[in-house]
Amino acid sequence: MNLEGGSKTMTFGLGVILTVFFVGVVLLGIEVFVAGFGLFGLLGIGAVVASLIMAGATIGQLWLSLGLAAAVLTGLGFWAYRRLSTNRPLIYKGLILTDSTSTEKGYLSHEDRKQLLGKIGVTLTPLRPAGTAEIDGERLDVVTEGGYLDQHTKIQVYKVDSGRIVVRTFIEPKEDVTE
Repeated sequence: MNLEGGSKTMTFGLGVILTVFFVGVVLLGIEVFVAGFGLFGLLGIGAVVASLIMAGATIGQLWLSLGLAAAVLTGLGFWAYRRLSTNRPLIYKGLILTDSTSTEKGYLSHEDRKQLLGKIGVTLTPLRPAGTAEIDGERLDVVTEGGYLDQHTKIQVYKVDSGRIVVRTFIEPKEDVTE
């Protein structure tokens, strides 16, 4: 930094100016990846602007530097806006998931248990309202309609929905005693 005798001009070496500029860019990069209230961003913007001010030997050069920086930032902002507002992939491919898993493609989140409808089994644990039951010789996680069922209670599958097996207490059908 030079302070000349009669004039109030400050000049900085290129190394100092570039160091302040790159520190600002690094701080702005940190702001992108760190959740926070913007301290890194504010310091980064301040360092970049300070480096632009230090680079300007005259007011004209200062305004030229600030104008160029504003134009570049506006262009980058417009490019980023256009890129994010379309469904095209971002710079880093794979940043946004575009594939989906569906049953048409062979992906299943659970086994289809519709064949269990109406089957009779017995609870292996108390159902409050969820627990374990044995149906057709297989241990299954089941739920009741909301009530409590004791262990070793005879049950019947009432509904199967998205892998959820809903059971009720099995009521023996009464025999017709008409003679």
